[in-house]
Amino acid sequence: MEPLTSDLLVSYSRGRFRLACREIGRRLTDFGDVHARVERTAVDGIALVHTFLNNRAVVARCRALFHTAPMSFRCAIKWAPVDYWCETDLEAMKALIEREIRDRIAKDETWGMKIEKRRWQRYHTAEIVAYLAPSIERKVNLDNPDKLVRMDVIGARTAISLLQRGEVFSVNAPD
Repeated sequence: MEPLTSDLLVSYSRGRFRLACREIGRRLTDFGDVHARVERTAVDGIALVHTFLNNRAVVARCRALFHTAPMSFRCAIKWAPVDYWCETDLEAMKALIEREIRDRIAKDETWGMKIEKRRWQRYHTAEIVAYLAPSIERKVNLDNPDKLVRMDVIGARTAISLLQRGEVFSVNAPD
């Protein structure tokens, strides 16, 4: 067995974890990972997937499969790669962005930030953005950024990814 190297957050229909788990397992087996692990998170409707496959390649394969066999995705309806994990704490988020994300956005690229908060009401989303955004001294484009800093707050842990267009797959917006 190869080591697990990447994570994905997969949204599923609430209350349907077991069905989603089987569906995710079938997709990843089809893609070549028979050892992937699917875990419940603290949030019903969000599964954490550990795979040895490249998480962005998985997303691309999901999108391609959806175009030829849309019924392959009945429960696992949104797939997002995870680059990093940190505590759900503004200082930890800021430190991670400054250490791992900021320099991966070129000076001539635009960026945006998307925050999905679940089970953390300490701050309003606008307060989080206002605190974190100054860490990235690049031009902001909220409508069509070159890079997107995606943050998924899931209780005590936060997933952070730096994404380009098309690196999240959703059955509701497959292209």
